[in-house]
Amino acid sequence: MQEKSRGSHKKIGIAVVCLAAVIVVLLLVWRTASPKGTAGEKQITVEVVHGDGSNKDFNLKTQEEYLGPVLVSEGVVEDNQSAYGLYILTADGETANEDNQEWWQVTRNGEKLNTGADSTPIADGEHYELTLTVGYDG
Repeated sequence: MQEKSRGSHKKIGIAVVCLAAVIVVLLLVWRTASPKGTAGEKQITVEVVHGDGSNKDFNLKTQEEYLGPVLVSEGVVEDNQSAYGLYILTADGETANEDNQEWWQVTRNGEKLNTGADSTPIADGEHYELTLTVGYDG
């Protein structure tokens, strides 16, 4: 009976080690594949498209590597950090009304991004849009 117990403990130990190895490999792949920012001075344009259809361009010079910190430091958006990074609730003084399913969509050259503002790398000359959007269905 004791040998069966030792055998099952051994199997559990092997499973835990294998799971830990898989986790380490996945973390390394994620870290290697995640988008990277570039150092140096950059100039970007951020266009804020308001709910009434009006827009305002912000021409920004920065040393930052990612979009989120630039938006906050230049006052384009209010600093509203969540557990997942920058949550854009207010842009250019207009606050999204979450009760009406309003939110700020971030795009680059009109194309949707698969990253949040804090993890979106920027490059010199790029154009970003913050558009007040209604409806969570996208």
